[in-house]
Amino acid sequence: MAGSLPLWIGFAWWATASAIQWASAGLARHPRPEPAPRHRPADFSIVAPLNGAADASPAYVAALQALAGQGAEILICIADAQDGALAALRAEWADAPVLIGSDTTFNPKMNNVRKGLEAARRPVVALCDAGIILEAGMLCRAAAALSDTVGLVLALKAAEAPANFAAELERAYINGHQARFLFAADRLGIAVASGGVTLMAFDTLQRIGNWRGFNRWIADDYSVTRSVRELGLQTRLGDVMPLLPLGRRDAGVVWRRQVRWARTRLRLPVWPLVLWEPAIGWAASALAGLIALAAAGAGVGLLLVGLVLHTAGWLAAEGWFARGRGLSFGWRATLAALAREALAPILMVRALTGRRIDWRGTDLGGGWRGRMSNDARERSA
Repeated sequence: MAGSLPLWIGFAWWATASAIQWASAGLARHPRPEPAPRHRPADFSIVAPLNGAADASPAYVAALQALAGQGAEILICIADAQDGALAALRAEWADAPVLIGSDTTFNPKMNNVRKGLEAARRPVVALCDAGIILEAGMLCRAAAALSDTVGLVLALKAAEAPANFAAELERAYINGHQARFLFAADRLGIAVASGGVTLMAFDTLQRIGNWRGFNRWIADDYSVTRSVRELGLQTRLGDVMPLLPLGRRDAGVVWRRQVRWARTRLRLPVWPLVLWEPAIGWAASALAGLIALAAAGAGVGLLLVGLVLHTAGWLAAEGWFARGRGLSFGWRATLAALAREALAPILMVRALTGRRIDWRGTDLGGGWRGRMSNDARERSA
């Protein structure tokens, strides 16, 4: 009996992880039926924060300018007049509408965004991550889900056009991992939060306290989701995925971004799910399956065959999801997905062994801890 314990535990672990992999792909690959668009471009205030010259890419600026030409209110936010984003923006769009200035909260991103959210006046407000290519039709389709019962729609970005393997790896994180699990959770009715494009009615924005609704927890996307839910409204993911051209990426920057996101999520109430991720990943489930095979008396050859079949099945599920969403998944994407999975345990160790959450040179984690300490002192006073 004792000898069969590793076999059954290993097999159960492998089977559970594999089932989650395929179930998440199946749930996430099919978009919902879309309601008919009810808005036109002139109904939107688009808050677009920039930080650094790289954020003001020609393609991104051209997309914002095109939306302005179709009647949308564009509110480009830059924290400092000396920021390189301003010159890069002016080079592409000389008379772009720009708001300059910064607040002093713990969150540097929201310090930049606040003025844009406060200036927004159109019926629908959209806060977008830098670099996302928004088109009028896509924006109107995403906002169609807003209603008397749905107060917030999050449109996940679809990474595309990676120019090197580091960018391919980032695409594997954004498309194959984050989008797949978030769409699957959304289909199950679980409230999820993520960056991309955040859309809500102007009235809803005011009801959550405008920018304050984004600044209650360490992550602004989680914060706004919670704030809207507390109004008794639903939140959901839109099935429109605006494109994020990646170009070339620095491997160190990609890795630090994943560490930052992991450490941020570990400081949110969803942290048990974050800890669970590596346990159901390719590496841990492969090890569990190999232990089960070894306990059953398999030799080295059969173990290698098992590993190959496990890997092929794992990647096939991700490719199935990608095809359902119209996302590319070629051989480079396959290698990047495998690299992402192999790095998952290392990523979790890095997330658990540090407290700094670096956002463009600012320790967001330190600022958050300082805010929590101040709040605690005020409550005890």
